[in-house]
Amino acid sequence: MPFEMTGVLVTKSKINNNYFILDIKTQYKLNSHLGKPGQFYEIQMPDFPNKLRIPISIFKIEKDTISFMIKIAGQGTDYLSKLENGVKINILGPLGNEFSIPETKQSILLISGGIGYAPLFFFKNHFNLSNSVWMHGGRNSEEVFNCDLVYTDDGSEGIKGYVTEGLEEYLDSHLVERIYTCGPKIMMKRICEIAYKHQIKVEASLEEYMACGMGVCYGCVVKIKNDQDFQYKTVCKDGPIFLGEEVIWDE
Repeated sequence: MPFEMTGVLVTKSKINNNYFILDIKTQYKLNSHLGKPGQFYEIQMPDFPNKLRIPISIFKIEKDTISFMIKIAGQGTDYLSKLENGVKINILGPLGNEFSIPETKQSILLISGGIGYAPLFFFKNHFNLSNSVWMHGGRNSEEVFNCDLVYTDDGSEGIKGYVTEGLEEYLDSHLVERIYTCGPKIMMKRICEIAYKHQIKVEASLEEYMACGMGVCYGCVVKIKNDQDFQYKTVCKDGPIFLGEEVIWDE
């Protein structure tokens, strides 16, 4: 059940020129109240209470503190990157559904791109996965982070090429029973195409701008297959996690 609360920014950490982390201390003492892997919060800009909130995935939860990994991608996120420690921040959440609980002995592959790293970081650490391999891709060295296999478009770090190219090679020689992914739509579409050929289920966290976060404004609808044809579902309320085979990616 989502709730609105005011937290305090206790730490702001710069990762590089494009990414930073906000640690927000809340009044809640049990981390189970603050969210599950795959869920997100809507963050209000402190000096602009009448502007739309910014949807951000949960990166980490430790006791009463929620951490958000954020990419500077516009005025709102740039504003958040300049906040000072001690400022009060109004947040709404946890919102959306969550990734399924992985089976103990299941061979799992995590695949992320860019800021899609954040929800998979929370997922991996929350379940303390020891039977997983994590592949992450980005345009250059400032778009990739610690994982098992790194891919960059320009070859500035890790393996040169797309993470989806690495996936095809990986599946030729490794058993994978389920894939969890978050990143650019074109990346996840290709992942689902490759996984379908290998009969592997994919859980995809869709990246859409979610203005209200509760399925009211219908600004984040996507087409999801059903028995007849398709239906519209909201990413913020029905998702953001969907089975890859259900998503109509070309729309």
